[in-house]
Parts: sequence; C-alpha cells; structure tokens
Amino acid sequence: MMRSLFFVILWCVSSGVVSVSAQSPVPLSDAERKQVNDWMSERAETMIQAHKLEGEVLEAWGNTRYSSAEVDALRARYRELQQELTRTQQELQKKVLEIPAVKEKARQLDEAKKKEQELSKKIADKTGEKK
Repeated sequence: MMRSLFFVILWCVSSGVVSVSAQSPVPLSDAERKQVNDWMSERAETMIQAHKLEGEVLEAWGNTRYSSAEVDALRARYRELQQELTRTQQELQKKVLEIPAVKEKARQLDEAKKKEQELSKKIADKTGEKK
C-alpha cells in the first residue's frame, strides 16, 4: 500500500511541477520555480510520513506495545464482548434451525447433497474416475 501511495504522490508532484511551469498565472523565475519544486517535494515527503503515522495511529488500539491499566481493561472487556457475541451468534443459529421453514430448507439441502453424491458416484463409475 505504501508503494502505491508513493507512486500516487510521485505522480501528483510530477504533474504539479509541469503545472507550475506550464500554467502558472504569474510567470516564475528559475529560482522561484526551484523553490516551488522544493516545496512540492517536501510536501510529498510529508504526505508519505503522515500516511504512515495515520496507519500506526489507527492500528494502535490493537497493538499491545501501547498499553496502560485502563487500555488493558478495555481490551479485556473487548475480548469478553467478542466471546459473548460469538456465543450469541451460535445460539441464534441453533434457534433459527428449529424454525419449521428453516428445518424444511435444511432437509432439502440434505436431499440435494445426497443426490449430488449419488450422481458423482454414477459419473465416476461410468467414466472410471476415482475420487
């Protein structure tokens, strides 16, 4: 991702240099053009650094290098909630499977899988394929 960002920034800088030299409303001297190009280069480097820092900041909540008692407590609570969510999802899936319409679909699914296996066996027997 950093590589693609680098190329985007490089493109912006290079197109900006062309823009400064070709479309500037005020003609720039060579010294002024060099100054603007230097600023654009510095801006590109700053953008790359900012992007890197932004990624680190956004991912810091899950990085155990950054910790305090309060953060550790919140991370523990987060893990508990994830486990509770997983248990609730499993319970929900079991309960939904008890609904008659879903039971019927599950039965149809079992029949379809059995038929698929039977057909696969017939095909293998006829063509000499081995499973």
